Amino acid sequence: MNKDKSFKIALIIAIILLIILIYFSYIDKTKAIKNPYYAVYLKTGDMYFGTISRFPKFVLSGVWFLQGSTNELGDYNLHKFQDAIFGPIDKIEINRDNIIWISKLRDDSEIMGIIQQD
Repeated sequence: MNKDKSFKIALIIAIILLIILIYFSYIDKTKAIKNPYYAVYLKTGDMYFGTISRFPKFVLSGVWFLQGSTNELGDYNLHKFQDAIFGPIDKIEINRDNIIWISKLRDDSEIMGIIQQD
């Protein structure tokens, strides 16, 4: 009797965990389809934009960054990270301790407009 009862409890727990896993994997995919871009602001004052992966390391892909111009207005320009002079790949691993804040970009933001044009 105890074996049957233990088996039934284990089976119920496994089914519940499977349902939770399917639910969360579906939710993540539906969120990522619409607009997966985030702004990441670092302690250095640098701001990067891209898609994020949080596990096992914090990784930013499809990376863009803001660069200040030298004109009097203090304008900023948006550049692809992979187009930098040192020829990096389009991915950055960021130390979590260096992140001040992270924010999801709105679909109608100016930054998203530039990224989507590319």
